[in-house]
Amino acid sequence: MKLLTTISSKGENYTANIIRDDNDRLNGKPAYFFFGDADNDVDGAPYWHKDPYGQAETSLHFNGKPVNGDEVPFIVLPPEVINLTPEIVLGCFATVEYPEGNFEPAVVADVGPHNKLGEMSPCLLRRIGAPAFQNGNGGIDEQVVHYRFWPGVAANIEGKQFTLTPLGGKHG
Repeated sequence: MKLLTTISSKGENYTANIIRDDNDRLNGKPAYFFFGDADNDVDGAPYWHKDPYGQAETSLHFNGKPVNGDEVPFIVLPPEVINLTPEIVLGCFATVEYPEGNFEPAVVADVGPHNKLGEMSPCLLRRIGAPAFQNGNGGIDEQVVHYRFWPGVAANIEGKQFTLTPLGGKHG
């Protein structure tokens, strides 16, 4: 394992180590991980406009449309984390663990604000047993969620095959 950087999560009052785990490989690619909280990201959901910070778009698209966070389990990463790897991160396979031992698969589908760790779709929040309100509230306020993702490994979630997409692209 290699510590790549430590990020102070903006407005969250915690820091998180971003680690590359060369011993945990998927299709030959190493995993990256950190521990964060879990804010509700309603971007791409039909009710995105109920959140004052919500957006109709997600950075990744699926079948030409923004990823619907009400139906697809996804995580959000800040550019500082995405830029730590030469591999493509948008569209890659990810997992979250909360509570301990409860893993849920996900896709990296959105880029969040600079230095803000710990965001996921309402669909994923519900799957881990956390509240996910349409106004963007809910989630988990403690730094207890284990995020893991494999850059360069395209996600296949419940029969939806995502496409790895460079930052700024909308494919998928």
